Amino acid sequence: MTVETLGDTLAAVERERKRLEVYTTDSDVAAELQRQFTTRNVTVEYRRAAAFEDGFVVIRDGDGEFRGALGLEGFDAVLSPEIHPPWTLNEDVPDTRELFDFLENTLFAAYDRRRMLAAAREIEERAWRSAAGRLYAGFQREAAFDDQRAVYGRLTARGELSVTAFVDGARESTDDIPLVAGSGELGQFWLVAFDGAGDDYGKCALVAEERRPGRYYGFWTYDPELVDELFAHLETSYDVPSA
Repeated sequence: MTVETLGDTLAAVERERKRLEVYTTDSDVAAELQRQFTTRNVTVEYRRAAAFEDGFVVIRDGDGEFRGALGLEGFDAVLSPEIHPPWTLNEDVPDTRELFDFLENTLFAAYDRRRMLAAAREIEERAWRSAAGRLYAGFQREAAFDDQRAVYGRLTARGELSVTAFVDGARESTDDIPLVAGSGELGQFWLVAFDGAGDDYGKCALVAEERRPGRYYGFWTYDPELVDELFAHLETSYDVPSA
């Protein structure tokens, strides 16, 4: 596909229909997952399952083919996320990789800023582990960038990792973090993308549109082609400095 706008990436993922089947005795948990993930391309179905006390979620594609299952305990990262900096890899923090792999290319519909930060940290951690490559992050507004300045300053100093921030109406770059100015879509979308440092298996991105104040609609992906197209769009549409 060719990405001409950030909205194109949402449209591409919308074509991949999904079904999440939630097996649990806790109807409140099922209702919260329905609120967060029921979109035009994702159907969330509650299946009361008294025999499975802890509960689990099954994901199927548009044809109903089984794609995987994950216990509900793994969904804490989206139901009650813990926010931690990318470099706390060896400390006592939850490992969210299995959850994010499970929900790849699954549209979410009602993420608040806390859940968005938790999802962004997953991308940032992969870049931190690589200590190389390019990490692009769109913060929408300058104030949002200021809130994350310390985190991205430390990421910039990590090995050979190159970090660029995109901000709607950005000011001059400071603290060794290049800032790319823009308007329109940069004020509407929160994005974090890592190019994998030359490894297709390491490529990942998060794209979400703020459709209501503080509420986001989007997805994360590990599709190398889609990530490459996202990088190409940003680099052809904006004045991105050379790494």
